[in-house]
Amino acid sequence: MSASTPAKSDLSGRWLVVVSAVGATCFVACFVVAAVLYPGGSWMNRLAPGHSLTKNFLCDLMQVRALNGQIAEVGSIFARIGTFAMLVALASFFVQIAKLESGSRAAKVARNAGLLACLFGCAVPLLPSDQFRTAHLVAVVCAFLPSLVAVIAASIVCFRAPGVTRWIKAAALVTLASGALDGLLYGFAYGTYALKMYPPRSVYVVVNHLLPLLQRTATFGLLAWLLAVTLHTRATLAAEDGQPAPA
Repeated sequence: MSASTPAKSDLSGRWLVVVSAVGATCFVACFVVAAVLYPGGSWMNRLAPGHSLTKNFLCDLMQVRALNGQIAEVGSIFARIGTFAMLVALASFFVQIAKLESGSRAAKVARNAGLLACLFGCAVPLLPSDQFRTAHLVAVVCAFLPSLVAVIAASIVCFRAPGVTRWIKAAALVTLASGALDGLLYGFAYGTYALKMYPPRSVYVVVNHLLPLLQRTATFGLLAWLLAVTLHTRATLAAEDGQPAPA
């Protein structure tokens, strides 16, 4: 087969690279705009000015009304578009992960659970927490459970598949550790609230400070992981074509 007619698998791999790169770039750009436009307020301080990387949740930016009570419709639109773009990029990412160890059980679980998490995740930007609080919580939990399974399986693939770089392994470890801890604390916070088993205020304050910080850590870890895997896929395709690996 000539270089001008690449194999079907090469074409699908190239499309996966493009989708991941474009989706992740769109996500970052949209959330930067949404953060700049965010009027202010966090769950711990409703009067806090603007947006904080360590004190605001990503979902805060999707709210039509900011936590300080001001309207934030334009920023909300950007945040929701960015979320959809990231979900598309993640769907491509989990397919790429599966290709690192084709046929293994962990690879199949990573792909299937990852795609399911992305599908469930589409409900999150459609149900902003200021308008659909309970439904938003249900959507987050429904997306988190398969995503945790997918991240665990994807981490297993990345740690044992041949040729995987240290950057991929490091990003996988950061994402898994911070994401799992964030999920556990999230469950603890809402579980104790639902059961009316309120913890001491000192515990409450620590948990509520850790939750947004861990969410951002997991998000940055996932972005780094996605980028590292996408560059690995691109380099692999270039090597198969007999071209020098891209810088």
